[in-house]
Amino acid sequence: FSCDGVIWEFGHVDSKNRPIIDLGMKGLLYVELSLRESKMDAHSSLAVLIKNPAWRLVEALKTLRDSSGKILIKDWYKEVQPLAKSDIKILKSFPFDEKEFKKEYGIKKFLGNKTGLEVKKSLVAEPTCNIAGIVSGYYGEGAKTVLPAEARVKIDFRLVPKMNPKKQAMRLKRHLVEKGFGDIEIKIYHGEAAARTNPKHAFVSDVTDAARRSFGKYLLSISSAGTGPMHAFTNILKAPAIAIGSTHVFSRIHSPNEFTRIDLLKKATKCMCLILDNFARSN
Repeated sequence: FSCDGVIWEFGHVDSKNRPIIDLGMKGLLYVELSLRESKMDAHSSLAVLIKNPAWRLVEALKTLRDSSGKILIKDWYKEVQPLAKSDIKILKSFPFDEKEFKKEYGIKKFLGNKTGLEVKKSLVAEPTCNIAGIVSGYYGEGAKTVLPAEARVKIDFRLVPKMNPKKQAMRLKRHLVEKGFGDIEIKIYHGEAAARTNPKHAFVSDVTDAARRSFGKYLLSISSAGTGPMHAFTNILKAPAIAIGSTHVFSRIHSPNEFTRIDLLKKATKCMCLILDNFARSN
């Protein structure tokens, strides 16, 4: 099984209608941590006698990262490589409207007070530790004095090139044991390695030319901040893989009222046809 190049299954368009050509994707490790301290929920008056799994899980979570987002697990960054000069050059030329982004999401500042180039570096080249959801006890209407029997949390770790999901999972398990949380159960849901395509590859030129002719302009990015199994093509088949598409960056992705624009779909369709034509001519 082999191929000469891959056009990925999604791609974004910025607020100025410029397609963002991503030359890679971050990896992912998705886990669930769970802890049970008793066989049933209890009256909270018994909190002097029975351990609360929610408190213990919160204590464990505090050991995973600091307030700036830096992951505190031993050797977590061991394989992380510094960005190449060519990558930094692409990042510097990539426009990112911090004010517009903050307005869209209703925030006043970025994590760690990042600004400028650091914002763009973090999006494409910084590992993350994110709490996707946490559940325990009572959260209905009004008050109910409950001491929960169980607590669960789902966490996604974004990974960058050279980080192996299986190895990172082992580091997480070892960390929890060393910190005294060996009784916490870990369930691994998903793992994907990161992927990157060399910006100097000829296939990149085929795609950027098609983007220019269909959209009138384009932006080049070394990687998407999101994740997908692109590594199966770049790392195993050694084929270039590029993401380009029609999804507007502020289309409420994974939120209520997610939408797509028909005009961008039409331009993306034209772009796909031009990529095929360019590839046929250059090969």
